[in-house]
Amino acid sequence: MQMDSQCVSCLLHRGLEEAQLATTNRALQLRVMTELVNGMHYSLTKGKGVERIPAYIGTVRDQTVQKMTGCPDPYASLKRQSNETALRLLPKLEDFVEAAKTSEIQFQRACIAASLGNVIEYGVSGHEIPWDTLDDMVSCAQEEMAIDETSLVWRLLQNTRSALFLTDNAGEIVFDRPLLKIISELGIKVTVAVKGAPVLNDATLEDASSARLDEFSEVITTGGSAVGVIPRWCSKDFLSRFDEVDLVIAKGMGHWETLPEFSVPKPTAHLLRTKCEPVARSLGVSKGHNIVKLLKPHKGRFGPLTAK
Repeated sequence: MQMDSQCVSCLLHRGLEEAQLATTNRALQLRVMTELVNGMHYSLTKGKGVERIPAYIGTVRDQTVQKMTGCPDPYASLKRQSNETALRLLPKLEDFVEAAKTSEIQFQRACIAASLGNVIEYGVSGHEIPWDTLDDMVSCAQEEMAIDETSLVWRLLQNTRSALFLTDNAGEIVFDRPLLKIISELGIKVTVAVKGAPVLNDATLEDASSARLDEFSEVITTGGSAVGVIPRWCSKDFLSRFDEVDLVIAKGMGHWETLPEFSVPKPTAHLLRTKCEPVARSLGVSKGHNIVKLLKPHKGRFGPLTAK
């Protein structure tokens, strides 16, 4: 997904939030924002190819904030709180899934819950995490599905031996647990990938441990800290998984922004919540909906997912 005019203000809005979380020094905050504006100007006027993907600019923004403030993880406290709150909702999530009468409907409900979990994201302009009503949203999450291709994914899983599950945010990963459980119970070898270092409020190994994701899968890292998947910030070992597995399951808007731009040799199921207008428009839906969309293996304008 390429830059939209609305992406500019959102990227800077997030940058300010991160700077304020990273330091209380207002003079330093101003210097950070000045550097972010300069970087944004460069990307918009001289950036080419991958450099014009919102996720790429967001990754550079986070690296800038961390380097200038000396704070390696501005969202650390919020991520811990997100995991703790989400774990308290886990019994309701499990009841919602297990109440279904067939395995396929349980799978559909698990996908819906995982998509809904993508609301747990900080800093998106115009989006607030509905912590007070999130438990009530579980039971009506199906009504907010704008694209529901879970039946296609379910049929694909019947002939799948291995899957790569790309996580998104801390807290959200708790909502992924019922889906990971179902996939692993089908006898599929699941590899879960979290970020190798902090970026936004994305999950890292510490968060995966908190959510006990290793109960259902092998947990690895991307080898770096990029929003979505951007090869230059990923390890060769991680990128090789795209060639080894039968199916990729990608959570969140960052993966929707990046993966379709590269050549992905395996089918990819995207699960997300449309939290901003540009992403919603790219999917042909309105903002505030849950999405399960299956993409066939495809060629992208920026070539294969290989480390340089």
